[in-house]
Amino acid sequence: MKPNPNILVVVLFFLTFLIHFSLWKFVYHLDEIIIIKFYLFLSVMFTMMITLIILINRVAPEFLGLSVIGLILLKFGLMYLIRKKLNFEVIPGYKFHFIMPYFVLTTLLTYYAITLINHDKKQ
Repeated sequence: MKPNPNILVVVLFFLTFLIHFSLWKFVYHLDEIIIIKFYLFLSVMFTMMITLIILINRVAPEFLGLSVIGLILLKFGLMYLIRKKLNFEVIPGYKFHFIMPYFVLTTLLTYYAITLINHDKKQ
């Protein structure tokens, strides 16, 4: 039985949060309010991106790959703005805490888009 990509993406997202939060709190001993605000923003943005991918797939599936590239660029711009807003520069190792969740969630977004593209090719 093949796992459902929706469930897999959600589980991996929460697993990413739990690993990052435990590193943040128990290894680096940093304030948890910043990481919770950051992942709240990531959750809203990730849900928005998945919804847009689903809508684009229904309206114009031939442009799904190109739209994913545009959404990743939009995501990078929004992540850069939120990094400035949360004042990440005062946190030691802030590049690790900024870049790693970005790449993990971008990988999940790309995986979801690939599954939609492959599903359309099979039909």
